[in-house]
Amino acid sequence: MDYLARNIITIALPALMLLIAIVATGKTGDAAVWSGLRKVGASFGVLSGLSVLVIAGFVANYFSYFVVDSLLVRSYLKRRDLEQPEELVIEIDKLPITNDLKIKLKWAVLHSNSKIIGLKYIFLKWFILAAIVDSVLSIAGYLGEFNLLFELNSHFKLQYMLIGISIFIFFALVRSKKIWLLVSAFCIIINLAEIVPWYFPAPALAGAAPGQNLRILHSNVLTSNQRYADVISLVKREQPDIAVFVEVSTVWAKKLAVLSEMFPYSSNLQESERFGSAIYSKLPLENASVKAFSQQRKSLSADVKFQGKTISLILVHPTVPIKQQSFIDRNQQLAAIGEYAAQVKNPLIVVGDFNTTMWSPFYKNMVKTGKLHNARSGFGILPTWPTFMPLAYIPIDHFLVSKEIGVLNIHTGPKVGSDHLPLITDLVI
Repeated sequence: MDYLARNIITIALPALMLLIAIVATGKTGDAAVWSGLRKVGASFGVLSGLSVLVIAGFVANYFSYFVVDSLLVRSYLKRRDLEQPEELVIEIDKLPITNDLKIKLKWAVLHSNSKIIGLKYIFLKWFILAAIVDSVLSIAGYLGEFNLLFELNSHFKLQYMLIGISIFIFFALVRSKKIWLLVSAFCIIINLAEIVPWYFPAPALAGAAPGQNLRILHSNVLTSNQRYADVISLVKREQPDIAVFVEVSTVWAKKLAVLSEMFPYSSNLQESERFGSAIYSKLPLENASVKAFSQQRKSLSADVKFQGKTISLILVHPTVPIKQQSFIDRNQQLAAIGEYAAQVKNPLIVVGDFNTTMWSPFYKNMVKTGKLHNARSGFGILPTWPTFMPLAYIPIDHFLVSKEIGVLNIHTGPKVGSDHLPLITDLVI
């Protein structure tokens, strides 16, 4: 009985995923199955879809053990208070279940501290499940090039590491099997290896003389945010040489116009009533233009003179990769930014809300192609989004610079009503 129930649960999750995908295609027959598999596999086709369903089956299989076993154990623990343990043991022997489960149930009803044992058993199962899921998600992030869902998993290295630490502590306290200590240690190490390098080595040029830096402030203001005064106050307090903004609605564009008193030079792009970009600068802006790195959102570009050198600045805001087409478009835009950066002769700064973290394979390809350096390197991961869910914080706002540009400092600003934290950096040629 338990064997059958586990198999049903194991098959049910991938089958449900495939069914939802098939319904979404609107097709019928064999074509619907293949189309459904392609949809599950995102832009990487049928084989990727099959891989996703297999992984889902493995997760469901272990979860089935937890569900079936735990429900029966809890049921017999409750009955033990009202019935004789010996009678329950006889009943268990007659049940059409596997011998392994019979042993577990007998252990629960025959020991005087069975409630404690049962509770420990339930917690142990939960933590084993958490260890398996944490491992699967941690590994899936490295397969981000093959699937939208895999790529999504690449962003939460910090969360996976903290979960791994919690699981490791639990298994150490309950003295569980060494295999689960090793699994949780694996989760810690694999994610820690991606986080630690962002804190070392010490930031270069930290001893540069004051007054030689170029300060830039970036803020995704959020179109629905109405705390205009907070953003303006932040800019006045930080006193940047250049301030750049994305998600600038027509209302935000009017509110930000007051910055012209501080910044005599500006460049704006209003793609729609809700979405736009803006650059405000104390330095003259030259060759201001709009770059189309993809079919959707465009980017602002301009050159500025600083200490006798021309620096190229690009303000980007790729699409949010929540659907297949936007996922493809964002990746195309990241790739195009990398290719363009490789051709720019001037020192280059690429800033904006990239809608991806440093751990995405598409981000890594972009910075490698463009020979760019993330300004936060040596200063920590500096998560910037989402402010409404601190436990899920991830770093998706970036300052990328070419090799001619050094970083004196970079830090996040306070909450100003947006779902993003502002990012401020001091650069030097």
